[in-house]
Amino acid sequence: MNRPDLPENPPPARRDPDGGFTLHGRRFDDPYVWMEQTDDAETAAWTAAQEAVTRAVLDGVPGRAGLRAAVARAARCTRPSPPVPAGPDGRTFLQRAGADAEKPVLVMRRSADAPLETVLDPGTWPASDVLVCAVPSPDGTLVAFGRARGGSHGAVVRVLDVETGALLPDRLRGTDHGSVAWRPDSSGFFYTACPEPGEAPPGEEAYWHAVYEHRIGSGAPARRVFGDDHDKDRWCTVETSECGRFAVLTSWDFVNANDVTLLRLADGALLPVATGMRSVNQVQVIGDSVLVRTDLDAPRGRLCVAPVSNPASWRTLVPEGPDTLQTVTGVGGRLYAVHARAASHRVSVHALDGTRLRELVLPSLGSVNRNEGAGVVSGISGSWHGDDVWVAFTSFVQPPSLYRYDYARDRLEPYHVPDAGLDPSAYTTRQVWYESADGTPVSMFIVHGVDVPRDGRRPVRLSGYGGFNISVEPRFSAAGAAWLQLGGVLAHANVRGGGEYGRAWHEAAVGTRRQNAFDDYVAAARHLVADGWTTPAGIASRGNSNGGLLVTVAALQAPDAFGAVYSRVPLLDMLRFPAFGHLDSATVEYGSPDDPVEGAYLAGYSPYHNVRPDRPYPVMAFAPALNDRNAPPHDPLKMVALLQSGAPRGGPYLLVPLRDSGHGGGTTLSALVEQDVDELSFFCWALGIPASPV
Repeated sequence: MNRPDLPENPPPARRDPDGGFTLHGRRFDDPYVWMEQTDDAETAAWTAAQEAVTRAVLDGVPGRAGLRAAVARAARCTRPSPPVPAGPDGRTFLQRAGADAEKPVLVMRRSADAPLETVLDPGTWPASDVLVCAVPSPDGTLVAFGRARGGSHGAVVRVLDVETGALLPDRLRGTDHGSVAWRPDSSGFFYTACPEPGEAPPGEEAYWHAVYEHRIGSGAPARRVFGDDHDKDRWCTVETSECGRFAVLTSWDFVNANDVTLLRLADGALLPVATGMRSVNQVQVIGDSVLVRTDLDAPRGRLCVAPVSNPASWRTLVPEGPDTLQTVTGVGGRLYAVHARAASHRVSVHALDGTRLRELVLPSLGSVNRNEGAGVVSGISGSWHGDDVWVAFTSFVQPPSLYRYDYARDRLEPYHVPDAGLDPSAYTTRQVWYESADGTPVSMFIVHGVDVPRDGRRPVRLSGYGGFNISVEPRFSAAGAAWLQLGGVLAHANVRGGGEYGRAWHEAAVGTRRQNAFDDYVAAARHLVADGWTTPAGIASRGNSNGGLLVTVAALQAPDAFGAVYSRVPLLDMLRFPAFGHLDSATVEYGSPDDPVEGAYLAGYSPYHNVRPDRPYPVMAFAPALNDRNAPPHDPLKMVALLQSGAPRGGPYLLVPLRDSGHGGGTTLSALVEQDVDELSFFCWALGIPASPV
């Protein structure tokens, strides 16, 4: 592959010869530690100068305007949420984003046939502000909503009067509000937050997450109702049961395990449901029963039930099976279980006693559930006593869609299927299996046009994640749609560390087993070549967050396997990550640098500590979100500086700063579109392929 030329040399970074530290008797140089002060004038100036070089490259890609049009066509489609009933006379609320909307708008229907009314329009806010959540009160008169700046973290919850549009004077205590759940009489709500400034020891302001209760109109401080007084790393979520008798309180040990407790609203009693277990549990109260989906003693998940009078006395209702049980949701008097079968979803319907009634036929191979901060969230919604069963669905070639399931006719009826300018019938999704370095079979999705030949010359956009029990399942993206329209192939590897095949698959790449994920990913790239799709020079490797770490390590360990690498919001310094924000909680996933064994293992693959001057690394771009609260935005800066000075045989290496962006991306749809266009422009430039959709 002929390496592309830069229009000008990127500016060198000052190297501090004294930067570094000693860990377990070994010296580690850190010549760019000064960049960790991202607001410092020197860091800001270097970042801006690097950005100017990057912009000259990406903005100059021929056909970039066509890429933008393709991405925008796929991204700008109407996107409604399922309607949420609240209040009298059939009043419902939903979030809706029109094709031209920069942000979703909260709207309301006063009755089934009434027109939509705007309740809250974040489009009137500054571009950097984001609507994180909007939860109507049960009587439909108020909305508690979270507003954040520069990303989805750091939200502040306020209360809006639906009829007048006025903000109530109520002020919540704590910082980084989230997870709002109303009392059934609309007198107040529960929410989660970190402590007020000064209430936590210095350096621990982002910890000690807890559940608070706010009473509407009360000038009294919010009451802390639940939290861990001994483990600062735990974080909480809260929701109220449909019956209105309980609040379901969950305390998370990062993403590896959680405890669930019921708060009885009548008297404030705390009733343990699942505590002191190394398992992930999801709880729903239905009548006098407590449903518990758990992976305790069942790595692929099972469904248990207990009486509300003794919610810790479980018995198995639906036993563990060959597929991974992700969620169970009680809607319309029946239980809807979503299983992952070979990393795509199946939905089965059960009676309350666990009896299997039928399987719901989905539109195609795709996904129903989604991953969020509180683990896997069911794509099945509705009320236990209601008639409407809402089913969310997406695939690699179908944007997020909403269906209503008619149980009597056993039919999934389209409610809203967006037009993203991509004909699903023109593309094929197949799943293949390949062997990793240790012989473990690993699955991978391959998506391509039905007429695309397997001629060894296809550009392939390969991605993976490999961590935190998060699964790589069929999901639509505007960038993926545009890549397919370029005639490219999409490949998504289900590497170990994810949750595709249950707890054991996740734990196979935790801590000192992390190398399994890297080996799986490199093997995916080599399989694509051996299977006749492409050459190593034609593989565009991309990863986000933990996936950014994955693709960077893979490129450093096997530089001959990839043509170009795009690493977005990654962790890259695995010896200093616990010092950033709340990331010391992530030691349960990665291991701790302070542990002699785990520290040595982390040092063995930490990208920032494993750059070798003799290796011809592929062309690489690193995209930090400058408002990131989940991953250190300075890691990509340090990495680019190190590669530019210490790995002259490879590259070029670009820095793509994401401004006014948090970990999840830009705050407006236009910003998200431009970020996708930048990524695709980079791949077209790096691989030397036309940027014009076919």
